[in-house]
Amino acid sequence: MNQIVTTGIVLRRINYSESDRIITYITPDMGKISLIAKGARKPKSKLAGGIELFGESQMTFILGRGEIGSLISARLIQNYGSIVKDLVRTNIAYQIIKLINKYLESAAGGEFYNLVKEAYINLNDTNIDSRITQIWFGLNFLVIMGYQPKLVVEVASRDILNYDFDLSAMEFIENINGEYTRNDIKFLRLVQSKKPVFLSKVQSNDQILQQLSNLLTIIMRSNGFEYQI
Repeated sequence: MNQIVTTGIVLRRINYSESDRIITYITPDMGKISLIAKGARKPKSKLAGGIELFGESQMTFILGRGEIGSLISARLIQNYGSIVKDLVRTNIAYQIIKLINKYLESAAGGEFYNLVKEAYINLNDTNIDSRITQIWFGLNFLVIMGYQPKLVVEVASRDILNYDFDLSAMEFIENINGEYTRNDIKFLRLVQSKKPVFLSKVQSNDQILQQLSNLLTIIMRSNGFEYQI
């Protein structure tokens, strides 16, 4: 049997039999795959380090005849250890992998792998507000899934500075009493085009982050995705 070598990020771990685990990874080149890690729950298992959450591993495996292959070796190549030192960051990371595992097809492209990896990099950086990373991930997940909100607005009146968001049209509409401002929309445009490390240097405030967190949660739920920002 041909052995396959790639990198992966753990999405889910399930105990199986007395000492084994079934590991679901997302990979950059093979999408989402499930592998059985024999003996992984034994104290001296050589696989233990490569099947930990919130890390990136190089693994070697063999595809099975069914849906589950066999993990031969796994080596941790990047550990995002600061995530687990903060409860908020840990909860965000759990939400991300739960969302990816639930809604991704097995043949998903590498863009999802890159999305999770970038989210981990920024959650691991304690200088970056975790809410920025959470908003960044949520918006870019929607874009990849084909639910991109329209962030270009037509200004009918320069006197109207506020907007509502129309879920059916996925766009902002002018409303003098609307809860969103032009600054909110400008920041969302940056979120779509820039990474969190850049966004952390852009002037924002708690109100903008809270407004956009609430909005993206609503958009996610309206499109059937379970994601709490």
